[in-house]
Amino acid sequence: MVKKGIKFFNSLKFIFICIFISGIFLAISGCGDFVTETDAGSCYNALDVRDYDTAISTCTSRKDKATAYLGKAGYDIVNLLKASSTAPSAFTAPSGVELGTDDISGATILNILQLSTDVISDNTLRATAITNSKNYLDNASALLHPYLSDNSSPLSADEILLDTFALAFSMQLYQVITYDNATTASAIVPSGDSLTCSEVDGADGTDAQAMLKAMDGHLWNTERNAVQCERMKTAIQSLSDSKEVIEELATWASAGGLLPSDIRDAVCDPLEDLTTYLSKLTDSVSKLTLTGENTEPITDAQTSTNTLLKDVGCKE
Repeated sequence: MVKKGIKFFNSLKFIFICIFISGIFLAISGCGDFVTETDAGSCYNALDVRDYDTAISTCTSRKDKATAYLGKAGYDIVNLLKASSTAPSAFTAPSGVELGTDDISGATILNILQLSTDVISDNTLRATAITNSKNYLDNASALLHPYLSDNSSPLSADEILLDTFALAFSMQLYQVITYDNATTASAIVPSGDSLTCSEVDGADGTDAQAMLKAMDGHLWNTERNAVQCERMKTAIQSLSDSKEVIEELATWASAGGLLPSDIRDAVCDPLEDLTTYLSKLTDSVSKLTLTGENTEPITDAQTSTNTLLKDVGCKE
């Protein structure tokens, strides 16, 4: 009786922690499965002790297996509690160094998944961990998203929420992997007859380098410029006559909108996955009512990706 009382009290404390941190965490195993006895089965046991490899191989329901993949990616109650004590903030570029704006949407998600530079300081190990995390998030969404509009086997509210977080986080990690590479370009359009993508003046200085770390989740405009400028350069060089498109790009650089049609596919096709993430996330979010700070990572990820695609001329 005493053991049951202690167990019940601990469960209440656990529920309170989950609700206090965020109501959404009830969808994550541990909180969602607090009523399950420890001998209920290897799937729930594995989820409870964060043995996600075992959970992935033994859980049979799509929700439990998706939960295991999310946990493997770093999204579970333990990491959420750790992340709740810290929050990334945007850097201010050193005086005289035009790095642009620091988008910290990626840094916020790396903090939640415990993949930040504070947790994994080695660049190579962090890059591998981020790539692996994205793959696990994709696996989770692959189990759930196909049923988003399937009336024969509809997703529960918890499953939709899991799918939404998996998509939002994976989409943001895609940005980190693609653009957050510690290289800069002062403009998104290559300049001169040689189509140069010039590095930002002062970006190689000590103060700037401290803020330009590959895959740290702090994505500067000029890091994005570096990638897109090289893509534009390659696309322009592939044309037999590039004079017209160079003139069109000069207008586009100030007016915005979609890129000139002659190079649009070559520059934007590599971002097709990002566009697909955004479309799927929009569909998933439409099934939910998102309010409060707890869902900011989702809405921030949407805004970040939508803004990026427009800024690079791949979305109207």
